[in-house]
Amino acid sequence: MSSFADSITIDQLNEDPYPIYARLRKEEPVAWLPAINQWLVTRWDDVLTVVSRPESFTTHFPQSLVTRVCGRDNMLGSEGDAHAELRACVDADYSTETVHRFFAADVRTLAEKYADALAEGDRADLKKQYLGPIAVLSEAKVLGLDQVDPEIFLRWSHGLNTGITNFEGDPGKQRLGEETAAEITATLTPTVERLTAQPNQSTLSNLIHAGRPPGRPRGVAEVLPTLRLVMSAIEEPSVAGSYTLWGLFKDPKQFDAVRSDPGLLPQAVHEGLRWHSPVGALMRSAPREVTLAGVTLPEGAQVAAIVASANRDETMFHDPDRFDLYRPLQPHVSLGYARHRCLAIDFVPEIVRISLEVLLERFPGLRPDEERPPRFRGWRYRGPDTLHVRW
Repeated sequence: MSSFADSITIDQLNEDPYPIYARLRKEEPVAWLPAINQWLVTRWDDVLTVVSRPESFTTHFPQSLVTRVCGRDNMLGSEGDAHAELRACVDADYSTETVHRFFAADVRTLAEKYADALAEGDRADLKKQYLGPIAVLSEAKVLGLDQVDPEIFLRWSHGLNTGITNFEGDPGKQRLGEETAAEITATLTPTVERLTAQPNQSTLSNLIHAGRPPGRPRGVAEVLPTLRLVMSAIEEPSVAGSYTLWGLFKDPKQFDAVRSDPGLLPQAVHEGLRWHSPVGALMRSAPREVTLAGVTLPEGAQVAAIVASANRDETMFHDPDRFDLYRPLQPHVSLGYARHRCLAIDFVPEIVRISLEVLLERFPGLRPDEERPPRFRGWRYRGPDTLHVRW
């Protein structure tokens, strides 16, 4: 007998996955989707099980699109000691203390620079002209790649993610992902070689040298897979900022409250990330047969833990489809969970908070451009194409 999951298409998921997830949570919380050749896991408790038990659900599997595009032995696609070693190299670079001590002022300087440029007109696409560049250049500062044009970073991110989300097996999308990876190698290999000989305090330098015996740094082939992985996620703060602002736009009372009291911005950013996760799904594979929520998954099963659905689980969040600034503060899983949580789990919200704080300071009359609303698309990665505003 066919199920609801059998009828779901990739186009339907890309157009608006949230009604689909709501029905799956109710009827088929662990469901096989033929359209993407994946098991979808949609309830909060089950999603946390998938992303926190590597012995049952691993990130290290040959069919991984992340591995095919970013390269073998990237940080996300590693487990056990190999993952712990890579993670230890850079965790401190993205800690809350490091962000506040060394990078918050840089993010504000960037925000003020791009706000100055916006002030020359009376309207803008915030995603392209403000949130995007700030996100990219903030990450570039941490990596030690300040010299790379942010437009190149954005193009790389798009190319990598096209390959990473190619569940339909489109040869053109796969080729774009691979060509982007090759371009990153060609462009950044000289920088890796320079930092190998002349280390500094950047994250990229730490990836090369940290935790290694003297005279035995990691080589280009060991470093670039994780660097490509970081590149693929470089737009996350701009997407999170866009969603947070869009949620506030949809409720003028909440927007007025944040404009009157910027101290509410951390709550708004937290809620924006819960409401719309920039990364909608975390991919795993079952190394052996395993039972989840009463469903037996075969050895080698590819599993998509839908964090965007977990964040709207009705058993965890009241009225979950609504952006609610005053929602009681509780965890979400938009930036991952457990050992494979996002490196920038503290950095992303801070980039968004500072960007929006400067924006609201400088443009008190900020409002959405009703003639050019954003279009949201995607399920593995989902975000607006634009965010047109006026003031």
